[in-house]
Amino acid sequence: MTKIPQYTKLLELYKEITLLNNINGVLYWDFEVMMPKKGTEQRSEELAYMSGLIHERNISPQIGKLLKKIQEHKSFDDLSFQQKRNVELIMRDYEKATKIPVAFAKELAKHGAISTEHWKTAKAKADFSIFRDDLAKMIELKKQEAAYLNPDGDPYDVLLDDYEYGFNKKIYDKIFAEAKSGLTPLIQSLVTATNQPDDSLILRKCPVRVQTALAHDVAAFVHYDLNAGRIDTAVHPFTTGYFDDVRITIAFDENDFTNSFFATMHEVGHALYEQNIAPEFKYQPIGKATSSAMHEGQARFIENIIGRNPAFWEFYLEKFKKITGKIFKDVQLEPFAHAINKVVPSKIRIHADPLTYSMHIILRYELEKALFADKLTVDELPSFWNEKMEEYLGIEIENDAEGILQDTHYAWGLFGYFPTYALGSYYNAQFLKVLKKDLPTWEDQLREGKIQAILDWLNKNIRRVGKLYDPLDLVKRVTGEDFTAKYFVEEVKNKYTKLYGL
Repeated sequence: MTKIPQYTKLLELYKEITLLNNINGVLYWDFEVMMPKKGTEQRSEELAYMSGLIHERNISPQIGKLLKKIQEHKSFDDLSFQQKRNVELIMRDYEKATKIPVAFAKELAKHGAISTEHWKTAKAKADFSIFRDDLAKMIELKKQEAAYLNPDGDPYDVLLDDYEYGFNKKIYDKIFAEAKSGLTPLIQSLVTATNQPDDSLILRKCPVRVQTALAHDVAAFVHYDLNAGRIDTAVHPFTTGYFDDVRITIAFDENDFTNSFFATMHEVGHALYEQNIAPEFKYQPIGKATSSAMHEGQARFIENIIGRNPAFWEFYLEKFKKITGKIFKDVQLEPFAHAINKVVPSKIRIHADPLTYSMHIILRYELEKALFADKLTVDELPSFWNEKMEEYLGIEIENDAEGILQDTHYAWGLFGYFPTYALGSYYNAQFLKVLKKDLPTWEDQLREGKIQAILDWLNKNIRRVGKLYDPLDLVKRVTGEDFTAKYFVEEVKNKYTKLYGL
């Protein structure tokens, strides 16, 4: 309740925008999961229309007038912290949205849909030239978007801040330097260690129907509410949705069950965030995740801190064998846990282990930084990518599909988004330090198949608070410290040197 009627009206308008965004999200989900090939052009028109409609609502002069009257109202100081935060977040979004012309928002959405379809073809044929012109246009569109948002700002800084509020190249350079200096020698020591995992324990033919059963079982174990969600397949795994309708997609490899298994845990981690924001925040700005990186952190917490934890497999291995039948009946806990935690440089980011994953992200960050500083051309992207993979992970890229074309993100123009993927793991390690103090028996509980206390801790400290705090503020609030990557380096060093017997 509030004495400011304009505040109530403002939230009514925000709810309408949220509903439109949710409808748009279902259209995107359908595009990736169910779309017939001939429908691409038509869907691009539909998405462009929806984006234009949503943008028009976001920049409505009525919102600007309401914000002004609320802030000038004599009872403004009587608003609660949550109410003031709603006003702050709407103001932040409104100031950004009003800088973007409606026609441009439509063009960006339409080109994203068309570009994505061409990317799919290019990836299937491992031919960057098919996607080259679409990508070049998308890069120019994103440069134009950055110029609209802040004509005097560094284009890449503008995009970075758009995905993770308060971040820029200076912060990322420091964090990634800290991570790279600690991870590079650790990865080298593990890759050359004598005690290497046995791949034959996991690289076994496992039918899609069995992997599907595993996906549903482990999703239920970590409390993904399928009455408010779905598990489907897509070329690239993703999660979309809001509160009571949060859907995930995964992909299958019959020769390596870990791809779909850990993709399930990852995407369910995203879904759990959405499903566990405080219900009273629904249809309010505070009823969203803190940030992209915090979202990624919650996904990788379920995937890596729980899913790759030997303590989890002490409990789950028996159930795993029951579901998979004869396929894995001979595997034993310790060598199996080592195998699913193997550190082997991979060509593909989504298949990378938690250590080398950071190097995949650092590569993309450096590529984007050079690209938006005009130090790298579109035609140079494949060779830049390939050279960095050789330098950072000692991997030779053989074709564009396993190189520059492996991710769908650039087709949609998500420049500045990739760096948040690494931040998520770094946030996790800093949070884990506190969780261990608050819940010292957490791994013992995992060994017994008990996960509720862990989920409760995550809900209380991160998920339920929604967007009450900006990411750096939330880290400081939960941990009492400024954000740092050092805890991630410490955590993985302790875990993996133990697994490898170093």
